[in-house]
Amino acid sequence: MRRNRLIPAFLAGLLLSSLLSSGIVNAGDILPPTQPLQGPGGSHYAHADVRQWHFTAEGNEYWVFTPDRPVPSSAPVVVFTHGWSVMQPDLYRAWIEHIVRRGAILIYPRYQATLKTPAAEFLPNAANAVRRAIADLQAGKLEVQPELEHAAYIGHSAGGLIASGLAASWQRLGLPKPRALMAVEPGKSRGQRWRQVPLEPLAGIPAGTLLLALCGDEDERVACDDARRIYSESSQVAPRDKDLLLLRSDRHGSPPLLANHAAPTAPRFDPRYPPSDSSSWLLNRVQERVKQRLKQGLPSAHNALATDAMDWFGYWKLFDALCDAAFHSQDRDYALGGGPAQLSMGRWSDGTPVKTIQRLSAP
Repeated sequence: MRRNRLIPAFLAGLLLSSLLSSGIVNAGDILPPTQPLQGPGGSHYAHADVRQWHFTAEGNEYWVFTPDRPVPSSAPVVVFTHGWSVMQPDLYRAWIEHIVRRGAILIYPRYQATLKTPAAEFLPNAANAVRRAIADLQAGKLEVQPELEHAAYIGHSAGGLIASGLAASWQRLGLPKPRALMAVEPGKSRGQRWRQVPLEPLAGIPAGTLLLALCGDEDERVACDDARRIYSESSQVAPRDKDLLLLRSDRHGSPPLLANHAAPTAPRFDPRYPPSDSSSWLLNRVQERVKQRLKQGLPSAHNALATDAMDWFGYWKLFDALCDAAFHSQDRDYALGGGPAQLSMGRWSDGTPVKTIQRLSAP
């Protein structure tokens, strides 16, 4: 479905007028783009709500999110692997709900029992949890049947390496064959040994998989090293079916749009699901760092966990389109190929284009 480019601009104008009249912003303030209504990354959803299921069995903890209102008979499967230490879904919940309300089942495996869990156990822990979740779905416990022929893998940070490993070793691990894979700011597979996350042989990612490897220009934690590895070492995936992309920060307006390591997080603490201890301490730590940066007067000091245009026009748009292209042969130009639909990041309220995504892969 193509995005209606007039509606978001109209709504942005209404929002700006409202903020001006309320005195929240000044006439000279330049606001970032709002979420589009239609198309990849947009707020038009097939389902009004999401149902969360939580399981712990024989050392495997995992969450399954299914579309609700209406409940579909079946749906594609998305495996979402978290960043190191983000062992509960709260810090990604807005993104998770976006994916599920579009019509997918999402499995969120916890691959770390504690912060001391050896990195060598991450992949088998994740695979065990995913297999159990699929068994629950197939047994009819969660009301929606999984469409295993439509499976996508996505992960952030260390989870980007794990998602790539699941996709590369799907046969050995007894998992659904990947139709799509997106590694978001993946790392680190190299460096200090105690921080290394093993990366499976990526030649195992099957031909026909649609693949995106993303990095951010202000990601000082992992940079683009592993994103480049995933792109280059996935040798069975044809160049036309994969891209290596760099999201870029933009401080033209306020608040700024920052492509740092925290950018893919999208927290939402639903009152139905109180924050867990493990997610609370991480959220508190990030908020404390924001306060420290504000005291230091650093120009990038803002809520690094905000959901903003970096999500809607970057991570969310790209993954939506990647799945649409892989499952339904739609919106491929929003996911791959280096065209304006893929690389555009919307416009600031004064009409200035946000810095576009940079395609690092060869044309």
